[in-house]
Amino acid sequence: MTCNQTFKYFFSLLALIVAILVSVLPKEHLIYLINITRFFEVMIPILAVGALFKYLCSGDDSSCKKD
Repeated sequence: MTCNQTFKYFFSLLALIVAILVSVLPKEHLIYLINITRFFEVMIPILAVGALFKYLCSGDDSSCKKD
């Protein structure tokens, strides 16, 4: 299993666990889980902008060209 596949399966499993917990747990126990999801709500747009800047500043990448 490659590193890319490991991350893909890990985050898919994490998303599934969070979705199940939100569906099953009562509201009193969701406070900690809501703080975790708010963390990702803030983090994802910042990472997306960073990835966009990296893409725009990378210039001509020969690995992306098809022969």
